[in-house]
Amino acid sequence: MKIGAVNNFLLNRNSFKKNRMALPVQKVDTFERVAFRGNLPKDIQEKIPNGYTIHDLIKMAQGQSFFLLGMGANSDVYKIPYLDDYVLKILNKDDPNGVKIGEFPDEVNLGQPVWQDDENPRIMILKRVHGQPHSISDWSETMWDKELQAPKNVGRNGAKSYLNKVVNLAVLPQEAFDDVARQVKLLSDKGYKVDSINPNNLIVGYDEIHIIDYFKVKPKEKDVYQNCSYDLVAIMLDFTLLQEYIENLDRSERDELKKYAKMICEKVQTGAKNAGLSTDVEIYKTYINETSKWFIPQSTYNLYGRENIRRYDYR
Repeated sequence: MKIGAVNNFLLNRNSFKKNRMALPVQKVDTFERVAFRGNLPKDIQEKIPNGYTIHDLIKMAQGQSFFLLGMGANSDVYKIPYLDDYVLKILNKDDPNGVKIGEFPDEVNLGQPVWQDDENPRIMILKRVHGQPHSISDWSETMWDKELQAPKNVGRNGAKSYLNKVVNLAVLPQEAFDDVARQVKLLSDKGYKVDSINPNNLIVGYDEIHIIDYFKVKPKEKDVYQNCSYDLVAIMLDFTLLQEYIENLDRSERDELKKYAKMICEKVQTGAKNAGLSTDVEIYKTYINETSKWFIPQSTYNLYGRENIRRYDYR
């Protein structure tokens, strides 16, 4: 059976669940299958249907937009058939994270890699962080639309979506903020810097928050690229587009935003103190000022022709 036909089969969710064991078997040489699976975690090996390799599942994931979870400057991420607790990451360039398999404790979920293709290191399987990105749906296109070759305005719908995201995040229990602060502290201890610009890098679940994008800091840059509580505040409130969100909300919505933004700030600071994470705002300013030298967000213009100047360090 061709991969395309298998993809169509998988897209029917009800059929997928009811016929889990009825997936047509593709003939694969046993030695080849074992070779592919050799360094896969045991639970992944056990979930791959007989007759299929991890490479077959990777092709299925890439073959349908249904499996696409997100696209970024560095990589594309996909769901993987049968492997609900993992995702496929295809790097577009060298991995800026540089995370080694087994570097983080297994009980910590930072979306870290658990497998990497020996022949093509840009193909990786990561732990899946369940939840939704803490961003408006088209955040990347709002920052820069490839087809338009220009940034897009947030608009009224984008602002209302943002407000809902902020409210839903703010009401999570303090334990969720404590845990994400511990994640950032662990990354600091391991020599990593979190990306606190793109809110897609923050995943919010039913009662948990996770950071999924970070990079290894070079020794000569360790004084510039450090983490603190304001990295979390910045990504949770989306500093880059915050002024545009505010302009597209009415007065009552602005008051609501102010209320819940304050809740987030207080919970982040408490979580940071509980985790031993720095609360020094100068650490964040140093990082963001350096970043602004290399990555300058493009401005947009509202309906009245006034320029919306975007900046990473909303004040």
